[in-house]
Amino acid sequence: MTNTDIHNRPRILHLVVSHGADQYDVHFHMERPPLVRDLMEDLENKTHVPIMNQQVFYRGERLHETPNRSLEQYGIFNGNHINLVGEKLTGTEEEHFGRLLNLERDVKVIDGLLELICNEFKRFQHRNEPRNQNERYLHDLYVRSERCRSDFQTFQSIAMNINITPSAHDAYRKKNEINTLIRDRIDISSNVISAITSYQGGSNDYKLPTNDHYLFHKH
Repeated sequence: MTNTDIHNRPRILHLVVSHGADQYDVHFHMERPPLVRDLMEDLENKTHVPIMNQQVFYRGERLHETPNRSLEQYGIFNGNHINLVGEKLTGTEEEHFGRLLNLERDVKVIDGLLELICNEFKRFQHRNEPRNQNERYLHDLYVRSERCRSDFQTFQSIAMNINITPSAHDAYRKKNEINTLIRDRIDISSNVISAITSYQGGSNDYKLPTNDHYLFHKH
């Protein structure tokens, strides 16, 4: 096995997290080293302790203070035990928060599909093939992009119908985060659709923005 093979192989990690008297299994299967942020997002879904309220400890280290650091940089490997401190939401706010987390998961599934479409179309652009020889392929990309945009618009309507007062601070903040994410993905979908529609082949075509400038800057 080469160094490249080792670098590109999936990262598989299983952790046990204690939160008071409760224990949770956390599993990662990723193409990059899992970050503290990934752990906190997973714990938010499992425990309904909002990320902003989480304190995550491993052997005295305060992981939550460095969310963009990889878990392996802390020497965390399979089977290690993590401690979570933080208050779980209750009552109506907890119910709304749970609905928002489910909605966020659905948004991220479609987000992944949209990212695949963008990467696929950019590879096609780089080949600079003429439109008249690829109408069926471009139509397929267009339909898939439209479906993504339609799904995001549906998610936007669902989020708007979840009535949360500002006094429910954590659920209200989560709703705003999801709304921002959805609006961003609707804009990206529209850009992709426009680029596919206007594509003719040749150096003067509109090019999708690169990942470094616009596409898929995760919130």
